[in-house]
Amino acid sequence: GAASLGAGEWRQLPAPGWFGGAAVPAASRFEIAVSAGSLDAYASQIDNGTGDPVVFAPAAFPSACGPPAILAFSASATSVAPGAAVTLTLASAGGSSARVTSPAGDLAIAPNGTVTVSPGTTTTYRATVSGACAPDAAASVTVTVSPQTDVALTTEGAYRGTYDESAIAFKGVRYAAPPVGPLRWRPPVGPEPFPGVQAATAAGSTCLQFQDSGAGPLEGTEDCLFLNVWRPAAPAASPAPVLFFIHGGGNVQGSGSEFVYDGAHLASRQGVVVVTLNYRLGALGFLAQPFLDAESPRRVSGNYGILDQIAALGWVRRNAAAFGADPARILIFGESAGAVDVCTLVASPLARGLFASALMQSGGCGQETLAKVEVFGNTIVQAAGCGAAADPGACMRGLPASAVVSAVPGLANVVSSSGQLYGPNVDGWLLRESPMAALTNGTHNHVPFAVGANADETSAYAPTLVSDAQYQAAVVAQFGALLGALVLNRYPASAYPTPTKAYVAVTTDSRFVCPSRRIARAARASQAENVFRYFFTHALDSGAKRTLGAYHGLELPFVFRSLTDVPGFVPSPLELSLADAMGGYWSRIAAAGDPNGAGAPSWPRYEVASDPVIQLDDVVTSGAGVRTANCDFWDAFVAP
Repeated sequence: GAASLGAGEWRQLPAPGWFGGAAVPAASRFEIAVSAGSLDAYASQIDNGTGDPVVFAPAAFPSACGPPAILAFSASATSVAPGAAVTLTLASAGGSSARVTSPAGDLAIAPNGTVTVSPGTTTTYRATVSGACAPDAAASVTVTVSPQTDVALTTEGAYRGTYDESAIAFKGVRYAAPPVGPLRWRPPVGPEPFPGVQAATAAGSTCLQFQDSGAGPLEGTEDCLFLNVWRPAAPAASPAPVLFFIHGGGNVQGSGSEFVYDGAHLASRQGVVVVTLNYRLGALGFLAQPFLDAESPRRVSGNYGILDQIAALGWVRRNAAAFGADPARILIFGESAGAVDVCTLVASPLARGLFASALMQSGGCGQETLAKVEVFGNTIVQAAGCGAAADPGACMRGLPASAVVSAVPGLANVVSSSGQLYGPNVDGWLLRESPMAALTNGTHNHVPFAVGANADETSAYAPTLVSDAQYQAAVVAQFGALLGALVLNRYPASAYPTPTKAYVAVTTDSRFVCPSRRIARAARASQAENVFRYFFTHALDSGAKRTLGAYHGLELPFVFRSLTDVPGFVPSPLELSLADAMGGYWSRIAAAGDPNGAGAPSWPRYEVASDPVIQLDDVVTSGAGVRTANCDFWDAFVAP
């Protein structure tokens, strides 16, 4: 049977089966069970003798919903590395709703009761289950994040590196989205974020290029905007300075992953963070054309490889803390075409504030105009078969990357200009004037600055000349009859051991040594910040290349101290000492804008009048003037 009790109301319902029906014997006593409804009390006895209900002390009506309960709230791991994925699992009963929260707010609960999180720091997560008629149930779990130097939590996600001697290397870190499809010949855009921890144990693809300058099979891919980071394995007491290296190769070859640029030795011995990168090369990195100008809101084109470098610098600044680095102490340095790019960044308003010091190794500051580079770009478009297309831009973007790079294969020429214009251009946006003009006029980014060259830059690339006649012909072919005659008078073959060495002297002075003096002079005259000049004169103490002297690029394994990684070469103790000295100089420029300190031989601050220079060799010395008379000769042919 059942009964219903409202406010001041009692109604007995028929109860078939109670002693045979609704009528019962007088004075019978029985219970009325109530199993559902809106009752908050019920009659426990009825006196049928009077026919009136007798309601004894009402009891609370049993609730249809039980109290909420958390059966389990757990984490798949309670001690993890930064950014590691952790699964939280919630099991509950009796509640009408459930929440899982972190200090940042609510988290989404999957239908199976799980939540996936990737904490960067130690975090407590709270689960709450609510019911309609009882207090909430709550539980919490704490995931401890242990600082691990082999994991770096970047703005896109966490990377796990590998131990490399006394350093930790993070390789193949993406700093920009793949520049493919609609992003070909456009400024780089940021990379996509990713969950969990990504392995950074192998270098990313090199940018598409020929294995040999202008010849050989192609290697690399168009999707190549990666960088590598090396940091000391032992955490430092304070953030470390950054050495950000831009590789050479004529802006048509090379990558930041070549073994000579391995930053492990430099990072561990000098206590710095080392960064190397890939940037777009050749036609994919520097093609300039009117149809690309039209697509740009600034009506410019080319310079995509430089924009890649600027994007990488921005990425490093944003993520410096993840690698134990100081974003306010970044040295940009580069060799050969990389030094040309460094000079471009020093002159570019787009790079202002991205670095604190700069160093050029064997490069120049004379970039061409956009108009001139577009003329060269016409050659590329024609060679690619798109010159007569109704829409050259669509035609060029429709080509496979290999066809673009192969149209006019890039040549990297140390001895003389290749005539190709794969490189930065003065477009009025990235460069408002040539970098040399910016240095002269003082409109560049004023930072501590160093520049230098090697004593025998072109020796590994010069043709073998066995006679004076061959030497004269080579000079006239390079400089023309009028200037060539003056050059031959200044550099007679009889003044050198061989005609080849005379030619090496001519091309080394004209292309590297004397331009480094002009660059140092311009910077010193227009800025108050420190300027320094070096002259690398070391010839290898052993091996077949000893006779080449201080050739182009030889200083690189000394700066990176990767001499011990060169197959078949055993550096002498003096060479290892020189490597440590150079690494120290470069690192102190990054740290404080001054290479001096730590008991090293003094590197004098540059002054225009005295032309002071440090000479880097088995014994490091300082002096004044490098081939002064020869450089005065070359300066006479340079427009002011």
